Amino acid sequence: MDIIKFIKLCLIFSFLTLHANELKVIGPNEIKGLEPTKSGYIFSRLQIAENLVKVNDKGEILPNLATSWETSADELTWKFKIRPNVKFQDDTILDAQTVALNLNREDVEEKSILRYLPIEKIDSNNDELIIKLTSKVSILPAYLAHYTTLILSKNSFENGKVVKFIGTGPFKITNITEPLLIKADRFDSWWGKTNEVEKLTYNAVGSNETRALMIKSGDADIAFSILPISLKSLEKNPNLDIQTVKIFRTRKLKLNSEDEILKDKNIRHAISYAINRDAIAKGILKDESLAATQMFPPELVAWHNKNIEPLTFNIKKSEELLKNSGWEKQNDGFLYKNGKKLELELITYPNWPELPIIATVVQNQLKQVGIDLKISVTNSSEVVRKHKDNSLQLALISKNFTLVPNPLGTIIEDYGENGGDWGAMNWKNEKMASDLKSLYEKANLVTQFEISKILNEELPSIPLTWSSITVVSNKKIKNLKIDPFEISYNLSDIKFDK
Repeated sequence: MDIIKFIKLCLIFSFLTLHANELKVIGPNEIKGLEPTKSGYIFSRLQIAENLVKVNDKGEILPNLATSWETSADELTWKFKIRPNVKFQDDTILDAQTVALNLNREDVEEKSILRYLPIEKIDSNNDELIIKLTSKVSILPAYLAHYTTLILSKNSFENGKVVKFIGTGPFKITNITEPLLIKADRFDSWWGKTNEVEKLTYNAVGSNETRALMIKSGDADIAFSILPISLKSLEKNPNLDIQTVKIFRTRKLKLNSEDEILKDKNIRHAISYAINRDAIAKGILKDESLAATQMFPPELVAWHNKNIEPLTFNIKKSEELLKNSGWEKQNDGFLYKNGKKLELELITYPNWPELPIIATVVQNQLKQVGIDLKISVTNSSEVVRKHKDNSLQLALISKNFTLVPNPLGTIIEDYGENGGDWGAMNWKNEKMASDLKSLYEKANLVTQFEISKILNEELPSIPLTWSSITVVSNKKIKNLKIDPFEISYNLSDIKFDK
């Protein structure tokens, strides 16, 4: 570990956090810019800005900046009544016109979650936001809980771009130092309930070891995403509380289904059979129940199909499939076909610190069946770039299925007709497209379970493990609620032990 970096971070935090009710938060995610489409997940979790709707821990969509909504008889026009008397952090007033301005920006139209919707027009009328569709979307309100649809003051924009981040949330930014630091003060004109946190500091700390040291030494009050490897020493600390919560996130291999090797479904299944998920879950995550037998975890009860053949570890089947596809093992222990070695390149990123570790384990497991896997640890943005320029073979990624609180929104984004940056790549399935289209109009459990079956049979992505998140906090912090949807850190609910 870089001790110099650790000392610097501690000094920065000590200098910045002399206030009695200041909260020092650390997590792995960096600030990548002011646009909600780039870093909205940070601003949403820190409650700097808010959405029209929110979600409770049961996944129910609740009013937020919109107090109610209704749809027309043909379900093509939605009206959202905007909450009155809400102030932005520049003291301007929230109204329907400002909401429409936000959602009609070019960056939102082209890069936000809304780009997947059949939107004809977004307009306002008095205190109502009006969204007109060209076809039915039964779960439209859920899309408006996504971080890319955060609502900002009109004074946030210059020429349609965000130059100041001015929201309606309980915390008002006083300073941003990209990509690592956000400082904020309590916004006393927030429309919500009383908030004890007077000052807030968020620091992006990529190293799990450094985060563990900072929470242990008292240089942070809350540390998100602590790996199991660090928990033994932290559990012995009488000044710390530890919470571990299952979240709706899957670690998976994103793959290029048009790749010369990976377009063969037998190869995709051979890779899947060669991976010992139980060993990964037990050895790295310290929880065997996280070994993924299908894409969706059991907590997503409306999508987790108990009746499909589970993904399992089976070396014999893996070797059979590889042989049937014409690959033969040579003296060096690797597979060859027509004189060419079965070599694949995998990229991953350290934002989720367990990913590079899991990648190394997968590399060793695939070597057992003769596949030579090369690993490159890079920035998460490389996954998107390589998807777009079609140069990606494999990527080990971590994907949340509930940033749109109804998983259908993310599934359409990832496995719809055109695939997605964090989902399928060059993979099409007519049954999947048809099923997703029908679910847009009306929920159907049978169809949802069929989608899970298709994903297991076709493997446009290969699930490895499901997820939990461990959050460590100082015992002086009370009422810390972990959001399984990863939309908010719920910092405004925190109380301080006096």
